[in-house]
Amino acid sequence: MININNRLKTVASFVLESDAKFIIDVGCDHALLDIYLFQCSDKLKIVASDINEGPLLKAEENLLKYSCFNKIKLEKADGISNINDNTDTIIISGMGMENIIKILTQDKSNISNVKRLIISSNNKYEILRFKICNLGFYINKEKIIYEDGKYYIIIEFIKGNSKYTKKEFYFGPCLLKNKDKLFYEYYLEMKNIKEQILNSIPIVYKEKRKLLIKEIKMLILETS
Repeated sequence: MININNRLKTVASFVLESDAKFIIDVGCDHALLDIYLFQCSDKLKIVASDINEGPLLKAEENLLKYSCFNKIKLEKADGISNINDNTDTIIISGMGMENIIKILTQDKSNISNVKRLIISSNNKYEILRFKICNLGFYINKEKIIYEDGKYYIIIEFIKGNSKYTKKEFYFGPCLLKNKDKLFYEYYLEMKNIKEQILNSIPIVYKEKRKLLIKEIKMLILETS
């Protein structure tokens, strides 16, 4: 069995615990996640896609190494421009929020048949949740991972609609419901970072300080 980190294992678990059948992994890098998924379930149809030639060449080496070259399809493509009509699940892992939203909104018709998005962004989770939900998805599952000194949030979006409060978009509706140890650790760290930013902002910037103070109070309330 191929060895992958805990963040990718969590992404994989979201796939394996679902009814996903046809997957595209956008920005597949070296295709380690895709190889792991295939090793766990050879019933999955997987497309590993990347815009860059270098990662795809490394992915090809890995597919040969783990004897699944003819089982996982490699494609060079920009985002989801090459998406198959049968694709029910899109994975995007390891990108910033702006790139993820750009990929999903370049041509909205490309996700018309997609049932599930499994997203592991590097930042701006509040905006990510809001924008993807506005594309006609709801939040089905969330998990915080701490690895190599960093926190990551993996989110599963399912086609459909649900209304969320500003607080739910900020903290995550599933994370708010469960509030495990990592929830407190992650948002306490966010509170500390916001307080440092507040201390660095001159008093003359009253509006910025006011918004930041409001955010810090919300973080204190949820982590106390």
